Amino acid sequence: MSRIVMRSPLPLFRPETRSRRIAVLLGVLWLLAFADLFFTVWAHQFTRFEELNPIARRILHTNSLLALVIYKVVLTGIATLIFWSFRKHRIAELGTWLVVIAYLALTLRWSDYTQNALEPGMIGVSVFRFLMAG
Repeated sequence: MSRIVMRSPLPLFRPETRSRRIAVLLGVLWLLAFADLFFTVWAHQFTRFEELNPIARRILHTNSLLALVIYKVVLTGIATLIFWSFRKHRIAELGTWLVVIAYLALTLRWSDYTQNALEPGMIGVSVFRFLMAG
């Protein structure tokens, strides 16, 4: 039985370039994950922020920012290892795209959050409390 292989007319989307696409997506994932970490720490320090992730919320309630950094880096590292290990498979590329899209949506949410947090009076009180506690 012969197998029909459909090739994309665009070299960018051919299976033989999948590893390169996943490598780029993983780079974007790490960039967005660090942006999320930065905004999480910023919001925790300077605004009335409530983390939605229950594990990260518990870590933040202990005020252990190092533990939060380790937690987020380890999770992103595990995801990277999984996606990279299966990079030859179409489903791994789809999964990587979905995670990057989710992080892009989260970045848009952070944009909205920071805009609202910077409303007059909102951040000034938080920064004052931070400076007085330090």
